[in-house]
Amino acid sequence: MREIGISVYPNFYPLDQIKDYLEKAHSFGFKKVFVSLILTNHGFEGAQVVNANTWNDILSYCKELGMTVSADMNDEVFNELGCALNDLTALQKMGITKLRIDGGFTSEEIALLSKNTQGIQIEVNASMSSSDNQNGNALRECLEFLETIEKEGNIGQLTACHNFFPLPDTALSLEDIRPINDLFASFGVPVGGFVASQLSPKDLHHLGHGVCTIEKHRFLPCHIAMLELFANGFDDVLIGDSSADLSELAEMERCYKQDYIEIPVVFNPFVPQNTKLKIQESILISRVDQPANLIRATDTRGMEVPPCYCAPREKYTISVLNYRSAQYEGELQISLKDLGQSVEHNVIGFVHPFAKDLLPYLLAGRNKFRLVEYK
Repeated sequence: MREIGISVYPNFYPLDQIKDYLEKAHSFGFKKVFVSLILTNHGFEGAQVVNANTWNDILSYCKELGMTVSADMNDEVFNELGCALNDLTALQKMGITKLRIDGGFTSEEIALLSKNTQGIQIEVNASMSSSDNQNGNALRECLEFLETIEKEGNIGQLTACHNFFPLPDTALSLEDIRPINDLFASFGVPVGGFVASQLSPKDLHHLGHGVCTIEKHRFLPCHIAMLELFANGFDDVLIGDSSADLSELAEMERCYKQDYIEIPVVFNPFVPQNTKLKIQESILISRVDQPANLIRATDTRGMEVPPCYCAPREKYTISVLNYRSAQYEGELQISLKDLGQSVEHNVIGFVHPFAKDLLPYLLAGRNKFRLVEYK
């Protein structure tokens, strides 16, 4: 089941602000929380050491809200908390529901951890296997790891999540991580990732922008990035930044609840209001006999469409067929390449550049979609 979440960093904010952010995120349907118990170990500028009482207050409040917590730690912190490979009672008492492993454990040790009787999920770093290592064996090694967990551990308590990357130009590409995501999915292991807030303070890297998993998502609205991750089979999507704006939380919640992909559109000003409303009210699906040059949705046929602005159909423009097309009148098309002018086509607008990379997930009826006016 898909879930959305946030990240909280008491290393940068007082307890009352952290609780306020948690409460607001919870009110918008966010159910997952990422925390790092080793942030100061990584040398993040301005990160303060967080005492045990503060952590306990945060974890208790998450439990009170019914939000599950993924805690990032290494073997050193693991031992300091009094944990053992066969006993995670200490984490259970703290209110940690997922142990994210950040180094220091072998495959066999992770297998043992996954068999814990406290019901704590063990989360591994999917990004470490998302590209070839020096010998080109990363995918094979990940397969061997998963086979070890399946044989020696409890793979039902294993999850995976990709890293986030505060430093610009260092995040991953979707193309590179698809094979590893598919591998985890073949073993029934859920995979998560992070999207960037466009309005959060830049706490994790003051000269950077966005704390995300996928580089091309760094400057995208978080709900658009979320839609692409979900379309790629991600199970969990979390905001990596420290303090997303309420408007971003609201947009993520709205799109998360929908069973279609929302495509923001810039309409031409002369489009009749009734045509615009009809199009936006329709849940569309591209025909399964996928055309080479466009996305073709016939759900809107039947509208009365007089000819208007029969302009050249450049890539990503949206057209509605007018009455000159006879039985095709009302059909909606999105151009996937530059096409010429046609007296049968009214060009009514274009897909906002933010959303152009969502179009491949509409092809051949793969996902339902809806056009909404970008504001």
